[in-house]
Amino acid sequence: MKIGILISAILAAVIFISFFLPWVNVESPMVGAVAKVLTGKKQAEIASISGFAVPGLANGPDARLMLSIIKIFNPGVTDADKKSWLIWGIPLFALAIFLLGLFIADNRWFNLGVAVIGILIFIVGAYKINTTDLNKLVLDVKIGLGVWLTLYGYLGLGINGVVNFVKALANKR
Repeated sequence: MKIGILISAILAAVIFISFFLPWVNVESPMVGAVAKVLTGKKQAEIASISGFAVPGLANGPDARLMLSIIKIFNPGVTDADKKSWLIWGIPLFALAIFLLGLFIADNRWFNLGVAVIGILIFIVGAYKINTTDLNKLVLDVKIGLGVWLTLYGYLGLGINGVVNFVKALANKR
């Protein structure tokens, strides 16, 4: 199981680092038209938002922009400013999976749980991103590398959990 622990460490590090990378880039087509005349560039970027920055932006003086981005992905959300702090659980959960795995990496139920949770996080996140129409907005919202690295990191943890679960079953026999 030692290779599984190394893989978990790498994936947890990827998830943790990607939390600080841009998750969303927000551009304004109107500002972009003016910028093209002035600078020759196609569009002007207004904001590049990392997962780490979400709670600060959702609770700060410019909260309106962040709350509108949150509502794009979850229109029915209430108290998004308060709930935005939960996003910090994403890298902490990956770190917890790794640290717990150091002690119970051979436990098949732990590995099954990691497999199910990791794969579900990827499926739900990718589905939500791919089914949200980002082209109908005044602001042009682009999904950044940080979100995809986070989702693929959790998918990797899930696949690693499946492999370790199968190994644990084989060792049990």
